[in-house]
Amino acid sequence: MRRLPSLLSAVAAMAALGVATAAPASALDPTKGYNGICTGDDALTGVTVVIDFQELDGNGGTPAPTITRCSPNANPGTARTGVKALQDAGIAIAGTARWGLGFLCRLENRPASTETLPTTSNPTYKEPCVNTPPAQAYWSYWHADGAGTTWTYSNYGALNRNVIPGGFEGWSFALNKTATTNPAPGVTPTNPAVNPGNPTVGLSVDDLDRKITLGQSTTLTWTSTNATGVTAFAVSPATGGGSWSGALAVPGGTQTITPTATGTYTYTVRASGTGGTVYSTATLTVQ
Repeated sequence: MRRLPSLLSAVAAMAALGVATAAPASALDPTKGYNGICTGDDALTGVTVVIDFQELDGNGGTPAPTITRCSPNANPGTARTGVKALQDAGIAIAGTARWGLGFLCRLENRPASTETLPTTSNPTYKEPCVNTPPAQAYWSYWHADGAGTTWTYSNYGALNRNVIPGGFEGWSFALNKTATTNPAPGVTPTNPAVNPGNPTVGLSVDDLDRKITLGQSTTLTWTSTNATGVTAFAVSPATGGGSWSGALAVPGGTQTITPTATGTYTYTVRASGTGGTVYSTATLTVQ
């Protein structure tokens, strides 16, 4: 599964699975996050970040064991993007010169600009982080709600989707893989604190940089689990952001938005189920 250019359980349980939580030689930011899945007050407000280096581990003699790290939310109840979750976990990230953090090309400084990535089309390829990384060598992006055991590949970049509190954000390096062989992170994304019956909901803007020009339209996409009802709850400011109200399809769908004024708009979606009510937001700038 290639990300589209248009879109751009406790620690002991992890140990039982044989999961390494050490950082590669580049070192994580020690002032942010902590090793293992989110626990305590962070269990249902933070998100666990998993970085699986796959073939990069040991490439050029540089070890890179899988990272499993909690990314706490300093302001519980507020939405965070996948990029913000990485930063809050203390993961060093780098985007491309062309797209910025819309496309992440390095995590914890890997792949380094000097290391060889033997792709099928170029056996001496090195990642310059200028344009979009090639389909044969890039960081694939995954997520999970914490209630199950499987990962879901994200068709949206980490700058365009909000994380699920209590869930998992996964990154797995894909070298010479296809849409059906891309490896999910090798960590089971289960959070013992998450009630499997609780609803989840996510909202994304279908634009790489979440910016459009007045007169253009864009698409909002929502997904949910364990929800009996999903509602386009609010847009702020209340006028100028286009039509966003009323009942939405369950479990997910898309809706075209055509703003009528310049500004920055925040759209909120609400999902309700037997386990409670949850919200998610997405921001769009109209220039």
